[in-house]
Amino acid sequence: MEQDNVLAVMGSPGSGKTTTAVKLALSLAAQKKNVILVFCDPFTPVIPAILPADTVHDTSIGSLLTAPGLTQTQILNACVPIKESEYISLLGYCGGESLTHYPKITRDKVVEFFVMLRHLSDYIIIDCASVFEADPTSIIAIEMSDAVLKIGTANLKGISYFQTHSPMLADSRFRKETHKTVIGNLKVGQDWEAVSGQYGGVEYILPYVAELEQQDNELSLFYPLVQPESDSYRKAISSILQEIFSVQSASVPVVPTIQTERKAKAKSSFKLPFARSKGEF
Repeated sequence: MEQDNVLAVMGSPGSGKTTTAVKLALSLAAQKKNVILVFCDPFTPVIPAILPADTVHDTSIGSLLTAPGLTQTQILNACVPIKESEYISLLGYCGGESLTHYPKITRDKVVEFFVMLRHLSDYIIIDCASVFEADPTSIIAIEMSDAVLKIGTANLKGISYFQTHSPMLADSRFRKETHKTVIGNLKVGQDWEAVSGQYGGVEYILPYVAELEQQDNELSLFYPLVQPESDSYRKAISSILQEIFSVQSASVPVVPTIQTERKAKAKSSFKLPFARSKGEF
């Protein structure tokens, strides 16, 4: 098991937390590191929104977290591989689900889940629900992760989210010294320095880039960013990995076109080895 290998990504709606989680995973995978991406949000399941409709996804983390017993094999069998990388696999809720589909999820079961998960991959990246206090998996992920990226936006809605949720994270069990504050989806004309004062300090800036929006629309977030105007975003992702995981981002090769890849028949396999903070958010 690697130490300090679990990262939680949380933040306000529209801040780009899911996109950030995906791009961090993609950068790690480019260095042949196994990554399990966990999408906690039970209110808007993520996997159906970022993968093609024909993706096989028939085991929800809701099923895992309410099963009478939980094993590493069950977790691995629930992982959804992606064709773009043999080193990335996903866990999340299935389309149309919510917390009401399952019995109450207990704290003990979520803790057990994350303890097992830590041993199953080089890195675990957890994309938390924006309303994390209503989702036991998200709130415990923030508590248990080795590091937390807190992503906000440079507008009044982002500041309002920050003002509402900061007091909930003041408890010592959330270890605020492990939190890093990020301004995400920064657009031209937005004053991140002024907003930084509202956040109590900012470690990273993730700018808006049109290529990301296009990838989101085309369900192709797991492809690398290749446009020159996306360079600032790539560098920010590299900086985050360097500080949090002490990982230098490798150069990500240009892959064939999306249309070509969608015609490919080969399936990816997920290879698993078994063996500070300036601000408040």
